[in-house]
Amino acid sequence: MSTWLAVGAMIFGLAGLVAGVLALRTLSRLRRSVALLSRGASGRETILEIADKHMAASEAVRKDIMELQRDLAAAQQELASGVAAERQALAETVQNLTSSVGTVLRRVALVRFDAFEDLGGRLSFSLALLDDGGNGITLTSIASTSDTRLYAKALTAGVGAHALSSEEEQAVKAALAR
Repeated sequence: MSTWLAVGAMIFGLAGLVAGVLALRTLSRLRRSVALLSRGASGRETILEIADKHMAASEAVRKDIMELQRDLAAAQQELASGVAAERQALAETVQNLTSSVGTVLRRVALVRFDAFEDLGGRLSFSLALLDDGGNGITLTSIASTSDTRLYAKALTAGVGAHALSSEEEQAVKAALAR
């Protein structure tokens, strides 16, 4: 039994030796890892110092981004106010043009006719030139065999200052209908 006891003690001793060697090996690896963290791979900087540098750089980038966002917001506000001012100026210009277009002689109608039975070809005419309010003139040309006469009459709201001929009235009605 004492041999068995000696063999068991030797086995336990050998197991203890193997466990001790493994523990020392693990401890050696842990020491290398701690040394790497404490002095870095290059031996000059630790990983913690490198992480601090990256954090500082990240913070600087974040501050730059925030500053750019503020600048962009200010530029957007300035652009929006400029667009609003331009829109207002454009609206005023359109309103001015709209009011002035109403006074342009843009309603035009021409009526051709034969003033005399012996003269054909509808050489005589009445021309109405009116604005949107019916203000303007009529020009009437009466052609005969010996001469041509031109008459002009002022119109206000589609009504002549002088009596209008049927051809002039026809031209005024056609111009107002356009």
